[in-house]
Amino acid sequence: MVESRAVAILPSSAVIPLLSVGGLTLAGSVWAALRGWRTARLLASTPPTAISALTPGLHEVRGAIRGEGSLRSPLSDRPCVYWRFLVEQRRQNAWEVLVDAKDAVDVVLDDGGGRMVLQPRLADVVLSRPEHTNSGILGVPSAELTAVLARLGEAPTGLQGPFVRYREELLADGDRLHVVGTVVQGGDDTWELGAGDVHVLSDREEAEVVRHEERMALRWVGVAVVGLALVAFAVSEWWGATA
Repeated sequence: MVESRAVAILPSSAVIPLLSVGGLTLAGSVWAALRGWRTARLLASTPPTAISALTPGLHEVRGAIRGEGSLRSPLSDRPCVYWRFLVEQRRQNAWEVLVDAKDAVDVVLDDGGGRMVLQPRLADVVLSRPEHTNSGILGVPSAELTAVLARLGEAPTGLQGPFVRYREELLADGDRLHVVGTVVQGGDDTWELGAGDVHVLSDREEAEVVRHEERMALRWVGVAVVGLALVAFAVSEWWGATA
């Protein structure tokens, strides 16, 4: 009778770090996927509320941003209250994020009947309309892109192509948004969007934001599968080393 035995491939010193990486990846991605699905469900089930009728709790509010454009967007140099600049490079049939920089100031959302304080830096900002985005794809990094990265103090390693894409997002005074999050009573009898686990600002229609959150949740499921595979491999290596 032939007895089979598991054979370890990795040295024993590498098993624990691999198990830790896999476990953290699995736990973090499962949490992110569940959060995405919960956000999508809450977005779909929460009706709009006028600011004058708000009570503490989860609400969807629509209105226009009111705030001084004290910031300048890094690429288009436009006055704004929020900007995000994203640079990705094509590597091994996938887009890898090299730079994800953002800045924001506190603003007020005005629906004509009341006002609410927003902190865009704490929110999941989902923008798609042309007036709020500026994007492109390059064969190699351009002089303009290199200059923008230098102004931001960003020096990503390996930024050389063959394909590089960038995206600038911004919000300015007067832009209309719909906001979903946990509303709390602030100072001076004003309403604020609290630091809850659902905090979305978007210029998209509600159905589009729901689909966006669902897509992001599915991506995190894919990351969770990778984490699970790492954990399974680490356990099999430990078993092979101790068998």
